[in-house]
Amino acid sequence: MASRLTGALRATFAFVLLLGCGDDDSGKDEVVAEEPNQGVPYLGVDGEFTSDPLAPECPDDPRNPGRVALKEMREISFYSDREGEMPLAEGCAYSYEGFAPDPHYFPESPESVWLQFALTAGGAGCEAFHYVIMRPPHGEGGAKHMHLRYGDAESSFTQLLDMSQGDEQDADACNPWWSAYCSAGIEGCGG
Repeated sequence: MASRLTGALRATFAFVLLLGCGDDDSGKDEVVAEEPNQGVPYLGVDGEFTSDPLAPECPDDPRNPGRVALKEMREISFYSDREGEMPLAEGCAYSYEGFAPDPHYFPESPESVWLQFALTAGGAGCEAFHYVIMRPPHGEGGAKHMHLRYGDAESSFTQLLDMSQGDEQDADACNPWWSAYCSAGIEGCGG
């Protein structure tokens, strides 16, 4: 009899479980992060970009490299000047570590997704750019723009992403970590 009772309890539990797991539309409007620039060679991480002097987000802050040269999603060079004559770190090799949604703007802005890169090799200066995240090049025509954040080996992808929460804002409301970069030489490419 105990065996029949146990079997009946199991059947009742299974039935209640099925009723409780019915389609209640709770996940119907869930926004899922998608890798940006799918179908674009190197996810668009290729070419040279210069800081936009017309962007309101601290274009002259020394923490924002003036020029960033991206090579086929595997190598990045950073220059303090927009002309690319004063290197901060050249030929830094990276591995692509996937993408992550922005903790503040996603899912309200589904395109708010960051690509993540970790340093694998490089010469002098590359360690300052150990972790790099970027909103990949986007926009219309030749006037594409992107956003970039970086940190040394003591940093992490999580810390860079969390800058969107406002904790890393400067006291004077200057936030260099939302710097805008345009296709090299273009100004006013958008933010």
